[in-house]
Amino acid sequence: MSEPLLGTMEYIFLSLWAVFSILYWAYYRKSENPFGAILKVGALLGFVWAVMKFFDWSAAIVPPAEVVTFWGLMDPPATDASRVPYMADAFFYFVMALLALVIWYARRKFTTVCALMLSAWDRGHWYMLPVIFILVTIGLVLVAAAASPVLSPFIYTLF
Repeated sequence: MSEPLLGTMEYIFLSLWAVFSILYWAYYRKSENPFGAILKVGALLGFVWAVMKFFDWSAAIVPPAEVVTFWGLMDPPATDASRVPYMADAFFYFVMALLALVIWYARRKFTTVCALMLSAWDRGHWYMLPVIFILVTIGLVLVAAAASPVLSPFIYTLF
């Protein structure tokens, strides 16, 4: 016998979609098209459902023959393992790519920052170096957010 098309979680999300769509349209945006309200609430709940399904997928045990090793950078496990360690390595490479992109967008400002840090060091204002470091870090994040619409969703979640 095959699995049912919809499970308990799907029925719960569909009922939440119906209730929240009506409430959103009735109490929050009466001037909006009801179909638009249904789509907005459905998109939000669909995202939450997809995240929950992704975490279920990532925690599942995978046989060694089916493990993806990210361009051969990792050795496949000898026994069954979950996908989480491999996802952590993929996340590491993703963060490194984001950092490279941030450095690329801020490459013209490095001389100014270096001059400021050397000036603080030469004058004996060592206590200012952590403050300068924090300001430079936040500034690089904001430069990257302004320069690339791809990075914006990841950076705005930090603030």
